[in-house]
Amino acid sequence: QIMSVDDDIINQVVAEQLLAAQSWRVLKAEDGQTCLDLVEAAKVLPDLILLDVMMPGMSGYEVCARLRKKYSSALLPIIMVSARSAEKDVVQALRVGADDYVTKPYKRAELTERIKAHVRARDAAKGFDDIAAGLPRIPL
Repeated sequence: QIMSVDDDIINQVVAEQLLAAQSWRVLKAEDGQTCLDLVEAAKVLPDLILLDVMMPGMSGYEVCARLRKKYSSALLPIIMVSARSAEKDVVQALRVGADDYVTKPYKRAELTERIKAHVRARDAAKGFDDIAAGLPRIPL
């Protein structure tokens, strides 16, 4: 399941079509607070969040920073999406904890492969955690 967070309905439709074409279920949030509420209420975290930067109320940067206080990249990868392409915008996104940054309009095949790569990395990290949990602890 991929969560798409964007206040623009057209962007939501485009993202949903792209994700559905890859057989991903899509959970939509129209603003930052809704995103935080849905993640908090979720029994299972989304596989990844596509997070718009410029939204009314709470910016994507703030949403990302709040999510990172509770969830690591290994648990919840975040790709920030924005029309802004300046280096300072990309750097700010990475500083608040985004795993990647894609500019709009995005290239569909590229975004699809970026999502797959982040989900693979998340799955690998979870696998290592599962292995480590099964190992005996050696007292120091």
